[in-house]
Amino acid sequence: MIKVAIIVIAAALSGCAATTPLIVAEAGGHQLARKDEDRKVRAAAALQEEPDLLTYSVDAIVRGKTEEAVATYMKGYSAPNYSQNMKSLALYQVALLYMNRFNDQRDDNKARAYLKQHRIEFPESRLKPRIDKRLAILAQRQQDAVDLSAKQLLKRVDRSQLLQQDKTPFDAQLTPMSERAIAHERVADAETVYLILYDNKASSDEMRAKALYQLGLIYMSPYNRHGDNDKALAYFRKITQEFDQTSVATEASKRITTLINRQ
Repeated sequence: MIKVAIIVIAAALSGCAATTPLIVAEAGGHQLARKDEDRKVRAAAALQEEPDLLTYSVDAIVRGKTEEAVATYMKGYSAPNYSQNMKSLALYQVALLYMNRFNDQRDDNKARAYLKQHRIEFPESRLKPRIDKRLAILAQRQQDAVDLSAKQLLKRVDRSQLLQQDKTPFDAQLTPMSERAIAHERVADAETVYLILYDNKASSDEMRAKALYQLGLIYMSPYNRHGDNDKALAYFRKITQEFDQTSVATEASKRITTLINRQ
């Protein structure tokens, strides 16, 4: 198996935030704190514009590492043992990286090319409606008289609003992607991504089990307006049946007990 570490969506399961806080040293602490704040603002702005960005993609935008991220995604896309859905998702993320207006390395022409490639190679993909929507956005951009750079756009955003943190006391084991799915009612989108990872047989049992575990947590969350205890139970039971040697198997069993006691 190609050792890309399934980074295509592994970051979605890592529990890490879009950016890693910097250690503020005694000298130049203000500048470092400001740089960290700027990165958080850019990450929030990029996600606000394009909620389909995965954590790894957002981090690439924030750190100016688009080409490195694209190379990683394309390794997954080229891997012979990856599922078609994984390849489809990798190509989609590459396009989203290039078309995000808060990315200093934005390139709408490349984004358009990757979206068209996706449309040709994966005509039956569950992402097809999203691909068509992004192509329409790029077409509209060509008609716009003004095209601001990422730096210009960042000067216009509401920094305080973007830096506000959700105070909802989510389950500590939910990843940032899962929390966003609940908070912004994008549960179906998150489920699509997690199931793509679960369905990819080239992924490790650990990664596949963690994908199911996040789905169980999402559907049992009391803050999910689309919560479904039966679906949560089904996902947790799937872990205990298929991946009983993984690190989340014991936790899945505990969650099953919790859900049964709810009934």
